[in-house]
Amino acid sequence: MKWRVAVHGVAAIVVLSCSSASQHVSASSQPITTLPPLEGLAKITVANEHKGGYNRSLFGENKDLDKDGCNTRAEVLERDSMQAVQKSGARCTVTSGKWLSPYDGRTWLLGRDVQIDHLVSLKEVWDSGGWAWSATQRSNYANELGNHIVLNVVTNSENAKKGEKDPSNYLPPLVSYRCTYLANWVAVKVQWKLSMDQSEYGRIKKLLQSCGTTTSTSTSSSTSTTLLRSSTSIASGEVAPVTAGSTAALLASIVVENEHTSGYVRELFPHWKDLDGNGCDTREEVLIRDSLTKAQVDPYGCVVVAGDWLSPYDAARWSDKGNVDIDHVVALKEAWDSGAWAWTTAQRTLYANDLSDPRTLLAVTDSVNQSKSDKDPSNWLPPLASYHCTYISDWVSIKARWKLSMDQSEYGRVKKLVDSCGTSGTSPTSSVTVPVTPPSVSSTVPSGVKYVSPGAYCSPIGAQGIAESKVSYLCATTSATGEPYANGRARWRKG
Repeated sequence: MKWRVAVHGVAAIVVLSCSSASQHVSASSQPITTLPPLEGLAKITVANEHKGGYNRSLFGENKDLDKDGCNTRAEVLERDSMQAVQKSGARCTVTSGKWLSPYDGRTWLLGRDVQIDHLVSLKEVWDSGGWAWSATQRSNYANELGNHIVLNVVTNSENAKKGEKDPSNYLPPLVSYRCTYLANWVAVKVQWKLSMDQSEYGRIKKLLQSCGTTTSTSTSSSTSTTLLRSSTSIASGEVAPVTAGSTAALLASIVVENEHTSGYVRELFPHWKDLDGNGCDTREEVLIRDSLTKAQVDPYGCVVVAGDWLSPYDAARWSDKGNVDIDHVVALKEAWDSGAWAWTTAQRTLYANDLSDPRTLLAVTDSVNQSKSDKDPSNWLPPLASYHCTYISDWVSIKARWKLSMDQSEYGRVKKLVDSCGTSGTSPTSSVTVPVTPPSVSSTVPSGVKYVSPGAYCSPIGAQGIAESKVSYLCATTSATGEPYANGRARWRKG
């Protein structure tokens, strides 16, 4: 059965098999239709769980159903690795690779550090209807490889923490992934005709309603995207409503014409402005938003001094903001050549500082951003191949939203990629929206403590200091959440 889930922008699309009168559950290929998660949720039966009789062995997991010598665990590890995996032994045991756990954003290189998680756990499936399935149906679910969202590679400890809990008792710690997690949960339950109890249903409905104003990204094989529709001319300061549409449909709406290749100067796009007047310019806002952990911000001037960033273009993780650039996915020069040459300065300012759609600006590895420069997808794609479909989807959505054209070369390359993404999976990375919360400020300076520069290198480890902002800092080799800084060097962080 081919089906997908996409959660992008503020809309989530559930792609699931068409319903039929039969309650028989199978993995056969069927026609597909698209539904938002709340519509999918409305199709789910609410009933008390079936308690009793569960035994994990009833599901026959980690089988080699396709008879290729690799069991389901090995198949998923190889499928989801961001680099070629290493195997050992005659039983196709995956020992190493590179995996990004969607639940907590952590990256792992050894197979022993990750688990294969059934998004809807086997016990949850049993309690929700799997108790009535045949042994074959339970085995099909436990070893489902046709739909990437059923089985996920996740951090060992996070998988243990989740256990058999449903979303009324567990949500991933990576906040930006929660809307995707919920949409995927609903989609799996709909596909396999599983029920929900009242507590689970109520909690999921409430959370999905709140997802209408939050943003997440998909970890599924989908090129569905969203478009923030504007009027014929780019509105100044208005945030348009969000509607859903396939990437192919949005691509078809884009004008194909020659580029306007003269007159561009970067200063024509006033950037890194504080348009919302909260004291933080756009670069700092994106650094704060995309940090996997709560960014450390000096409230005097709103300067980010520490954080934890995962670059979606290459899956590199950084704790030093000096290694991170803020990238306009559709570069300023590309925007100019594609239509922005005719905009007003106010319109170009809105584009250059667009925080209303988190796909427009991304925190990425500085060297990768430099290699990208102002190239379009006909000349550059992210080095992380599993991110290509998400990148292309975002590119199309941004161009459609801002009514930017494409030249023939760009359009042809993008269309070819969009077509190929219709049958290939993507594993985009997620960003975390973190509110700007000014650190607490002490009113007195502790005796014997010197003023320090937040984020600067320091010694000895364990020394204490205080910034001119009167915030206390600690000399440490890790961030406040325990993540090591680059090169193992100590820095002044809040402590």
